[in-house]
Amino acid sequence: MSDPTDIGERAITAAQGLIRRGQEVARRETRVIRLQGQISRLRAQRQRLFHQMGQKVFDLFERDLVKNQDLRMMCQQIRGIDAEVELNREEIEQLRKPETRQEGGVDSDPRPRVEILDPDDEIIRD
Repeated sequence: MSDPTDIGERAITAAQGLIRRGQEVARRETRVIRLQGQISRLRAQRQRLFHQMGQKVFDLFERDLVKNQDLRMMCQQIRGIDAEVELNREEIEQLRKPETRQEGGVDSDPRPRVEILDPDDEIIRD
């Protein structure tokens, strides 16, 4: 039969081993999370740089300094998109403007409202 103190020591040793392995796993996972955060920041920085680079290319295109055909085609597509956006904005503006004609109802005055300036610059409404 095993000595009770020997069983206790083995249990303590096993528990300490589990704790060490748990700490190691926790350290590794913490490092993984930090590295994933760093990767995410680097990817965001890369996207910002691509965006800035594209804007610079488009600025050069506007000054007719881009000779690469692929880049020129992309810049022309951007111009087309910009024109389409502007048309849509104008349509929205037209839709939001109050109508100049009013529908006449039973109580509406069919005569247009006339404003006349008298010599003293007072507005006279009929």
